[in-house]
Amino acid sequence: MTFKESLNFRHACKVFDENRKISEAEFAQILEAGRLSPSSLGLEHWDFWLVQNPKMREKIQKACWNQVQIPTCSHLLVIFAKISDFKSGGEYVRQMVERRFDKNSAQHDAYIAKIEDFLVHNVGQSDLEIFAWSKAQCFLCAQNMMSMAAVLGIDTCPIEGYVESELNKALELDTSKKRVAMLLPFGYRVNEPKPKVRRNLDEFLTVFE
Repeated sequence: MTFKESLNFRHACKVFDENRKISEAEFAQILEAGRLSPSSLGLEHWDFWLVQNPKMREKIQKACWNQVQIPTCSHLLVIFAKISDFKSGGEYVRQMVERRFDKNSAQHDAYIAKIEDFLVHNVGQSDLEIFAWSKAQCFLCAQNMMSMAAVLGIDTCPIEGYVESELNKALELDTSKKRVAMLLPFGYRVNEPKPKVRRNLDEFLTVFE
Protein backbone atom coordinates (compact mmCIF):
# COMPACT_ATOMS: atom_id res chain seq x y z
CA MET A 1 0.00 0.00 0.00
CA THR A 2 1.38 3.43 -0.94
CA PHE A 3 1.31 6.24 1.60
CA LYS A 4 -1.47 8.03 -0.31
CA GLU A 5 -3.47 4.81 -0.45
CA SER A 6 -3.02 4.45 3.31
CA LEU A 7 -4.42 7.96 3.83
CA ASN A 8 -7.56 6.97 1.95
CA PHE A 9 -7.69 3.64 3.80
CA ARG A 10 -7.56 5.28 7.24
CA HIS A 11 -10.84 6.26 8.85
CA ALA A 12 -12.24 6.47 12.36
CA CYS A 13 -13.26 2.84 12.70
CA LYS A 14 -16.38 2.59 14.85
CA VAL A 15 -16.81 -1.20 14.88
CA PHE A 16 -13.86 -3.56 15.20
CA ASP A 17 -13.84 -7.29 14.47
CA GLU A 18 -13.17 -8.64 17.93
CA ASN A 19 -12.12 -12.02 16.51
CA ARG A 20 -9.18 -10.60 14.54
CA LYS A 21 -5.97 -9.80 16.38
CA ILE A 22 -2.95 -7.77 15.33
CA SER A 23 0.31 -9.72 15.33
CA GLU A 24 2.87 -8.65 17.89
CA ALA A 25 5.38 -8.02 15.10
CA GLU A 26 3.04 -5.56 13.37
CA PHE A 27 2.09 -3.83 16.60
CA ALA A 28 5.78 -3.44 17.38
CA GLN A 29 6.11 -1.53 14.09
CA ILE A 30 3.26 0.76 15.14
CA LEU A 31 4.88 1.47 18.50
CA GLU A 32 8.19 2.15 16.77
CA ALA A 33 6.46 4.78 14.61
CA GLY A 34 5.32 6.42 17.83
CA ARG A 35 8.78 6.19 19.37
CA LEU A 36 10.33 7.93 16.37
CA SER A 37 7.80 10.76 16.31
CA PRO A 38 8.78 14.44 16.39
CA SER A 39 8.12 16.57 19.45
CA SER A 40 8.83 20.09 20.65
CA LEU A 41 12.50 20.33 21.64
CA GLY A 42 12.72 16.57 21.12
CA LEU A 43 11.38 15.99 24.64
CA GLU A 44 9.00 13.12 23.84
CA HIS A 45 6.04 14.34 25.88
CA TRP A 46 4.18 11.02 26.01
CA ASP A 47 3.78 7.84 28.00
CA PHE A 48 1.76 4.84 26.76
CA TRP A 49 -0.30 2.23 28.53
CA LEU A 50 -1.27 -0.85 26.51
CA VAL A 51 -4.52 -2.08 28.03
CA GLN A 52 -5.41 -5.67 27.14
CA ASN A 53 -7.05 -6.62 30.45
CA PRO A 54 -10.83 -7.06 29.86
CA LYS A 55 -11.86 -5.82 33.32
CA MET A 56 -9.73 -2.70 32.96
CA ARG A 57 -11.18 -2.09 29.51
CA GLU A 58 -14.67 -2.38 30.94
CA LYS A 59 -13.91 0.38 33.44
CA ILE A 60 -12.46 2.55 30.69
CA GLN A 61 -15.47 1.93 28.45
CA LYS A 62 -17.88 3.18 31.12
CA ALA A 63 -15.94 6.47 31.26
CA CYS A 64 -16.10 6.70 27.44
CA TRP A 65 -19.89 6.68 27.11
CA ASN A 66 -19.80 2.93 26.45
CA GLN A 67 -18.12 3.28 23.06
CA VAL A 68 -17.89 -0.20 21.53
CA GLN A 69 -14.37 0.29 20.19
CA ILE A 70 -12.92 -0.09 23.69
CA PRO A 71 -13.75 -3.77 24.35
CA THR A 72 -13.68 -4.97 20.73
CA CYS A 73 -10.37 -3.59 19.44
CA SER A 74 -7.33 -5.82 19.20
CA HIS A 75 -5.02 -3.42 21.05
CA LEU A 76 -5.99 -0.41 23.18
CA LEU A 77 -3.40 2.28 23.75
CA VAL A 78 -3.85 5.06 26.29
CA ILE A 79 -1.63 8.02 25.42
CA PHE A 80 -0.67 10.28 28.31
CA ALA A 81 0.67 13.83 28.12
CA LYS A 82 3.41 14.50 30.66
CA ILE A 83 2.92 17.45 33.05
CA SER A 84 5.14 17.38 36.15
CA ASP A 85 8.22 16.48 34.10
CA PHE A 86 8.07 19.93 32.51
CA LYS A 87 7.91 21.94 35.68
CA SER A 88 10.97 24.17 36.01
CA GLY A 89 13.90 22.27 37.51
CA GLY A 90 12.56 18.83 36.64
CA GLU A 91 15.00 15.96 36.23
CA TYR A 92 13.36 14.60 33.07
CA VAL A 93 14.54 17.51 30.90
CA ARG A 94 18.12 17.04 32.07
CA GLN A 95 17.97 13.31 31.37
CA MET A 96 16.68 13.90 27.85
CA VAL A 97 19.33 16.51 27.08
CA GLU A 98 22.15 14.33 28.37
CA ARG A 99 20.83 11.38 26.38
CA ARG A 100 20.60 13.27 23.11
CA PHE A 101 23.73 15.42 23.10
CA ASP A 102 27.36 14.40 23.44
CA LYS A 103 28.49 17.54 25.25
CA ASN A 104 30.23 18.38 28.49
CA SER A 105 28.31 19.28 31.63
CA ALA A 106 28.70 23.02 31.10
CA GLN A 107 27.19 22.77 27.61
CA HIS A 108 24.37 20.62 28.97
CA ASP A 109 23.66 23.20 31.66
CA ALA A 110 23.60 26.02 29.10
CA TYR A 111 21.15 24.19 26.84
CA ILE A 112 18.95 23.17 29.76
CA ALA A 113 18.83 26.81 30.86
CA LYS A 114 17.46 27.74 27.42
CA ILE A 115 14.81 25.04 27.69
CA GLU A 116 13.90 26.18 31.20
CA ASP A 117 13.46 29.73 29.89
CA PHE A 118 11.17 28.45 27.15
CA LEU A 119 9.13 26.41 29.63
CA VAL A 120 8.63 29.37 31.94
CA HIS A 121 8.08 32.19 29.43
CA ASN A 122 6.57 30.45 26.39
CA VAL A 123 4.77 27.35 27.61
CA GLY A 124 3.86 28.54 31.10
CA GLN A 125 4.05 26.58 34.33
CA SER A 126 0.45 25.89 35.25
CA ASP A 127 -0.71 22.30 34.84
CA LEU A 128 -3.22 23.43 32.20
CA GLU A 129 -0.59 25.27 30.14
CA ILE A 130 1.83 22.36 30.23
CA PHE A 131 -0.93 19.88 29.39
CA ALA A 132 -1.99 21.89 26.32
CA TRP A 133 1.61 21.92 25.05
CA SER A 134 2.27 18.25 25.82
CA LYS A 135 -1.04 17.13 24.35
CA ALA A 136 -0.20 18.77 21.02
CA GLN A 137 2.99 16.70 20.85
CA CYS A 138 1.05 13.54 21.71
CA PHE A 139 -1.19 14.18 18.71
CA LEU A 140 1.87 14.16 16.43
CA CYS A 141 2.86 10.83 17.93
CA ALA A 142 -0.65 9.41 17.56
CA GLN A 143 -0.83 10.47 13.92
CA ASN A 144 2.42 8.67 13.15
CA MET A 145 1.07 5.48 14.71
CA MET A 146 -2.23 5.78 12.86
CA SER A 147 -0.37 6.27 9.59
CA MET A 148 1.86 3.25 10.21
CA ALA A 149 -1.19 1.18 11.13
CA ALA A 150 -2.92 2.19 7.89
CA VAL A 151 0.13 1.21 5.82
CA LEU A 152 -0.14 -2.23 7.46
CA GLY A 153 -3.89 -2.45 6.73
CA ILE A 154 -4.79 -1.94 10.39
CA ASP A 155 -7.63 0.33 11.50
CA THR A 156 -7.70 2.92 14.27
CA CYS A 157 -10.08 5.32 15.97
CA PRO A 158 -8.67 8.23 18.00
CA ILE A 159 -10.95 8.84 20.99
CA GLU A 160 -11.21 12.09 22.93
CA GLY A 161 -14.81 11.50 23.96
CA TYR A 162 -14.79 10.59 27.64
CA VAL A 163 -15.66 11.92 31.06
CA GLU A 164 -12.18 12.80 32.24
CA SER A 165 -12.86 12.57 35.96
CA GLU A 166 -14.34 9.08 35.55
CA LEU A 167 -11.51 7.96 33.27
CA ASN A 168 -8.91 9.22 35.72
CA LYS A 169 -10.62 7.25 38.47
CA ALA A 170 -10.73 4.11 36.33
CA LEU A 171 -7.01 4.45 35.61
CA GLU A 172 -6.16 5.47 39.21
CA LEU A 173 -4.25 8.34 37.65
CA ASP A 174 -2.22 11.00 39.43
CA THR A 175 -3.16 13.95 37.20
CA SER A 176 -0.44 16.15 38.67
CA LYS A 177 2.06 13.95 36.82
CA LYS A 178 0.25 13.32 33.54
CA ARG A 179 -3.18 13.41 31.92
CA VAL A 180 -4.87 11.42 29.19
CA ALA A 181 -4.29 12.95 25.75
CA MET A 182 -6.38 10.38 23.91
CA LEU A 183 -7.32 6.73 23.68
CA LEU A 184 -6.21 4.96 20.52
CA PRO A 185 -7.78 1.59 19.67
CA PHE A 186 -6.25 -0.58 16.93
CA GLY A 187 -7.85 -3.49 15.10
CA TYR A 188 -9.68 -4.54 11.96
CA ARG A 189 -12.88 -3.06 10.57
CA VAL A 190 -16.17 -4.90 10.29
CA ASN A 191 -17.78 -2.41 7.90
CA GLU A 192 -16.31 -0.57 4.94
CA PRO A 193 -16.36 3.22 5.39
CA LYS A 194 -18.05 5.73 3.12
CA PRO A 195 -15.78 7.56 0.64
CA LYS A 196 -13.84 10.44 2.16
CA VAL A 197 -15.26 13.93 1.78
CA ARG A 198 -12.72 16.73 2.11
CA ARG A 199 -12.47 20.37 1.06
CA ASN A 200 -10.64 21.13 -2.16
CA LEU A 201 -7.10 22.46 -1.77
CA ASP A 202 -8.03 25.91 -3.08
CA GLU A 203 -10.62 26.25 -0.31
CA PHE A 204 -8.04 26.35 2.47
CA LEU A 205 -4.65 27.11 0.89
CA THR A 206 -3.50 30.72 0.63
CA VAL A 207 -0.26 31.31 -1.29
CA PHE A 208 1.91 34.41 -0.83
CA GLU A 209 4.44 34.94 -3.64
